[in-house]
Amino acid sequence: MANTLQIGEATETAALQFLLRHGLSLITKNYRCQYGEIDLIMGDGNTLVFIEVRYRQHVQFGGSASSITAKKQKK
Repeated sequence: MANTLQIGEATETAALQFLLRHGLSLITKNYRCQYGEIDLIMGDGNTLVFIEVRYRQHVQFGGSASSITAKKQKK
């Protein structure tokens, strides 16, 4: 059974591959700064895209979007 870190890495890799197939270009992964970490920073034409990858094992925990709190969005 995979541990949480392995699941997180696999999920980020899957998200990256999906976005690359849809034309985005990778700038950096797992960018860390004093405010925290951003999973993926990508480019879409002239647009800089910040991506937070979320995974939920069970629907009963709520959707991935609902796990991004207002505090996290503000950061």
